[in-house]
Amino acid sequence: MLDNFLFSLNVVVPVFLVMILGYELKRRDIVTSGFLASGNKIVFYIALPALLFRGVYTSDIRAFVDFRFIAFALTCAVAAFFTLWSISAIVIKDKTVRASFVQGAFRGSFALFGIPLLINLAGDAGMARAALLVVFVVPFFNVFSIMVLAPCTGEKLGFWAVIWTVLKNPSNIMIAIGILLAVLDLSLPVMVSGAINTTANLATPLALLCLGGGMAFRGFDTKFKYAIIASMIKIIVIPLVFTAAAVFFGFRDYDLAVLMIFFGVPSAVVGYSMAAQMGGDTYVAGTIIVISTLVSAATLTIFIYTLRTLGLLAGMA
Repeated sequence: MLDNFLFSLNVVVPVFLVMILGYELKRRDIVTSGFLASGNKIVFYIALPALLFRGVYTSDIRAFVDFRFIAFALTCAVAAFFTLWSISAIVIKDKTVRASFVQGAFRGSFALFGIPLLINLAGDAGMARAALLVVFVVPFFNVFSIMVLAPCTGEKLGFWAVIWTVLKNPSNIMIAIGILLAVLDLSLPVMVSGAINTTANLATPLALLCLGGGMAFRGFDTKFKYAIIASMIKIIVIPLVFTAAAVFFGFRDYDLAVLMIFFGVPSAVVGYSMAAQMGGDTYVAGTIIVISTLVSAATLTIFIYTLRTLGLLAGMA
């Protein structure tokens, strides 16, 4: 049992230590808000797409596409969103608070936070499964966020505008290229693959530094309870329910690890930006991100420890 506990800590703690480093660097003004903004752009547009491309390109494409895995994750994501949206419409009257509450409770930071965890937990073996979720499931998060935030803008957003936003996402483009090269069994020149590897290796540390540097606590007010509830739903209720469902449906080892992290990561940082741009409540959005990120250090450790102790991650080192 001690080995399982140490294994869980070794997965989670390094991620949070780098985030703490980012927070301290920003607090001491060693890095600026401009650096964080530029760093996030580098991760989003260059480093993360390279990391996902590598995960797909180096995988066995025949084992890569698993429609059962995709369908399960997508069904859970859809169920979580519409359940939260329906209940919050009854309980929360302020539409700006409701929009930030729903988005914060269902949308996780899988690309920036989950993938570094997966690298520690599963190495490159888990990256192909992660890429599946990024290309087939995560784009729906953008659609859902726009749906719940649209009433705050007072404008109607066109269907094709949403589709185009998903299609032009850099990560989706690079995953599609990786799949194409893998299907055609084409090899990249050593110099090109070396450059991609170097760029991909940049994604994790830079993403975590920027994530930590961007954390801020804005104090208490009457909306704080909504942020607390949304945070607990995001990092406890959703992963507990859907990880249990994954076990029930027979997912084990790498598949189960990817699904557990997909459901259990804290609220996505991009949710704050979307709330600010589309008229959502930025206080609620930002507070959910801070609380869920801090508490997830404990919850993710507990989830990994429990699954490993039960032998459900037995096939992983």
